[in-house]
Amino acid sequence: MVAPRLVLAQAATERRFVFIIQRGAADGLETLVPYADPGYARLRGALALDPATMNRLDGSFALHPSLAETAKLYAAKEALFVHAVASPYRDRSHFDGQNVLETGGGLPYQLKDGWLNRLVAMLPRADNEAIAFAPTVPMALRGATEVASYAPSALPQASDDLLLRVAQLYQGDAQLHALWTSAMDTRGTAMADAGTRQDGAGMGKLAAGLDHGDARAVGARVAMI
Repeated sequence: MVAPRLVLAQAATERRFVFIIQRGAADGLETLVPYADPGYARLRGALALDPATMNRLDGSFALHPSLAETAKLYAAKEALFVHAVASPYRDRSHFDGQNVLETGGGLPYQLKDGWLNRLVAMLPRADNEAIAFAPTVPMALRGATEVASYAPSALPQASDDLLLRVAQLYQGDAQLHALWTSAMDTRGTAMADAGTRQDGAGMGKLAAGLDHGDARAVGARVAMI
């Protein structure tokens, strides 16, 4: 299992765009249920959900019982669902399919950058770099637009004394000093909640924190989880 990864970029707006990719896949008919379709219960058989437990969106579709908060977002016009869509990829490689999904290309590895990076490059931006809360930047956000990265860790936090000594060590090296300064800026942005775990709940808490109080000044407007 891989921990969820959160990616953020800046745009000149207070509104947020969140792109969620489920790399292990998800059953679309379990997530967004066409409960009113006469063939749903008959064709799904034992997999069919009880309509009484669903979060109904309208007279045709409902969300899985565990997605009550998402249903609230839909009711507030902050979430939208597009059902039964697919990329042009028709072969059987999970990795090739992911590449098409994240690059926006017509064929696997046809493009070398991600569609989200290209989108961010088109938005009005200040000087702050985008931030990837991940060990590596996901393909969808790779490209010409620079993205710093930060991965929450279960390891003990480095002491202020150690950080100061490393900063002094790099002071005389132009390249390392610039990289260290950038890393510390990224760390400062991400460490609003020093207890963030690298799991679904922890990353969700970190994402929510960036939309409150002083964190809004960070400029994160585009997110990828």
